Amino acid sequence: MALQYQVPQFVDVEDKIFGPLTAKQFLMFVMTFLIIGALWYSPLPKQATIILAVPIIIFTLLLAFYKVNGRTFLWFLYAILHFFFTGKMFLWERRGDAARIRMGSSEMAEKAALKRNGALRTPLSESRIQGLARILDTAGRVVDEDAPTPPGF
Repeated sequence: MALQYQVPQFVDVEDKIFGPLTAKQFLMFVMTFLIIGALWYSPLPKQATIILAVPIIIFTLLLAFYKVNGRTFLWFLYAILHFFFTGKMFLWERRGDAARIRMGSSEMAEKAALKRNGALRTPLSESRIQGLARILDTAGRVVDEDAPTPPGF
């Protein structure tokens, strides 16, 4: 008997808690109206309060509802700030000193030095070169055509 499980759907959609607003949007509007209320009861003239309130309301509407490339405007602002305040040049740096291998005998040291200089490299045969060229031409998807095919194919 197979067990059946409910698979969650729409996990990337935030829950609507206060009417058509999510909890995050609702808190944005509450904070905005608290700031505008504080401005209204401040000693500023009412015209200055209204002039300051309009951009605050527009900014809150952008934060709450506007999406850029499927992401919230808040995430977009974070990406802009991150871009401007972080470095742009990426360089690979070796961390620490690479461990050195010490040879046990002078014969082994000489052999390693010859190998580094290319004196001990074995020449490639023509068939090996053709095989490597074939691998490069087929982007690594090489099937050995000389090998016998297994039964059933």
